[in-house]
Amino acid sequence: MKTLIVYYSNSGNTKKAAEALAVELGAELAEIREDRPRKGLSGFLRSGFEAATKKATRIRPLGAKPEDFERTIVASPVWAGHLSSPVRAFLCDQGTHIAEFGVLLTHAAPSAKNDYPTVVAEAEKLIGKKSVFTRSVVGPFSMKK
Repeated sequence: MKTLIVYYSNSGNTKKAAEALAVELGAELAEIREDRPRKGLSGFLRSGFEAATKKATRIRPLGAKPEDFERTIVASPVWAGHLSSPVRAFLCDQGTHIAEFGVLLTHAAPSAKNDYPTVVAEAEKLIGKKSVFTRSVVGPFSMKK
């Protein structure tokens, strides 16, 4: 199945998880990018505020088109118990072009795993489709076994 993994990663953990999943599934990768950086305390606070208020931020054009794939998996960090605002922006903009849909979530702490069903439901609501693939990674992602 021709699969696209679209990811946003501020710290690098979601990128590593998306890359590992792409190898596993033989998928193509596309990174969601923003013009405005999220570094330092102000970036951390902005990220939490945007996630908690379910705000979509401005993102750059992706390059890859979800309509060219049979399945699109979105990879997002969990921020303040919600979907990250860059991934929300992607789903709001491109969600109608996604055929089959999946979600990969990364969490900074084990307690955040409790938010997993809520975050998947958020993504499903944005595009009006049920996820056919879900995976969750807790803590710093490492390729080491």
